[in-house]
Amino acid sequence: MMQTDSLSVRAGKNLKRIIKEHGLTQEQFAEQIYVDATTVRRWLKNGIDKMSTIEEILKFFDIDVSDILQ
Repeated sequence: MMQTDSLSVRAGKNLKRIIKEHGLTQEQFAEQIYVDATTVRRWLKNGIDKMSTIEEILKFFDIDVSDILQ
């Protein structure tokens, strides 16, 4: 079980904000990065546990790692 303040959970919470700031719905974001919307919802709820996934998100939004892990 993940602790609530883990980096992966923080990344999920920040991803929700970042998606919104870029004017996308979760479904649009999922489509654009070629994953299922269910996967995005799981990331938002449970966190993102793979660094490779976080790196893909950083590239997609052209943001710094501190933006998603703050």
